[in-house]
Amino acid sequence: MVNAHRTSRIHFSIPTRLTELPYFTRLLPLLLLCGIAWVFQARAEEAVADSCAGITDPFLGDWKGLWKTGEDKHPDITAQVVPLGNNQYQITLAEALYQRVPPDAVITATSNGGVLNFDDGFYYGEIKEGRFHGGRGGDKAGIFEMERFLLTPPSLGAPPPEGAIILFDGSGFAEWGRFPKGSGWDSLEGGILQANPNLSTIETRRKFSDCRLHLEFRIPLLPDARGQERGNSGVFLQHYYEVQILDSYGLPGYWNECGAIYRISAPWVNMCLPPLQWQTYDIEFRAARFDDQGNLLENARMTVLHNGVVVQKDREMPRGTSGDAKKPPVSPPKDPGSIRLQSHKNRVQFRNIWVEDLAPTGQN
Repeated sequence: MVNAHRTSRIHFSIPTRLTELPYFTRLLPLLLLCGIAWVFQARAEEAVADSCAGITDPFLGDWKGLWKTGEDKHPDITAQVVPLGNNQYQITLAEALYQRVPPDAVITATSNGGVLNFDDGFYYGEIKEGRFHGGRGGDKAGIFEMERFLLTPPSLGAPPPEGAIILFDGSGFAEWGRFPKGSGWDSLEGGILQANPNLSTIETRRKFSDCRLHLEFRIPLLPDARGQERGNSGVFLQHYYEVQILDSYGLPGYWNECGAIYRISAPWVNMCLPPLQWQTYDIEFRAARFDDQGNLLENARMTVLHNGVVVQKDREMPRGTSGDAKKPPVSPPKDPGSIRLQSHKNRVQFRNIWVEDLAPTGQN
């Protein structure tokens, strides 16, 4: 018969006072707390660092000028200079900026000692101390000179019209909800909202259907990155229709680049400014229409002005966009949806975000 009250015991001594513990053992909890505090402080400092502050490049950007000799019929010449990392640059020479015209040349060059020289056997040139000059050989020999050109979007800094809803002006996150993964993005000085890649996409608390949206964005300089890893974000209307944000400066302007309605429509022209410059989107969105039985009558439509230029004009969207090609297309939503700003690994910045609700009375 087993005694139910009989137990096995292991005897060990427990110090009754903290002072009875060895000195290092007593110090260990304090060291642990300090370590945890240091980690959180380091992460906080990293989270609020301005991704565009103090970063410059002597060659990056637009250049514009004239052929001094050798070209009378088309005297204009322009260049877009894109950093590729490791002191390498892509130089695109063309007759005009921000137009869908074939380039005259696309050349890769390496900088050395503050000077960028290039020579592809036909075109040659140099950028040094803010001056871009060069020429070409062969039967079409000529000499050109260019100066830096800065395009300022016409709606940059546009104030919200009367009755507009201010979504972000630096004063707080009252208009924004968060997904469960994170608690928010970084609010920087000057009314700047910076995407935190460690947190999730954010969305407005209010829901919208027809609307007119203004926002300004700035892309960090990431010369070593390529493709969708280079300043990626996006703005979604009615939760599902994405206008892509990306460092597409100097690229052809495909369906997955800046100004595109993602996976639906490439921009008519690539209006992406160089990274580090503030850009604008002015978007007019008209939601899909349904009859009383919920049958689709009209697809959603969108007009997008990128830096003041129409890159999508009354574009019909037969489906919602998706970043995952493996997922089925999203059917046109029937209900109002949030405006979303995408978190996609890069610290893209936003400011001066406001929206006009254009929905028919009683729809929202």
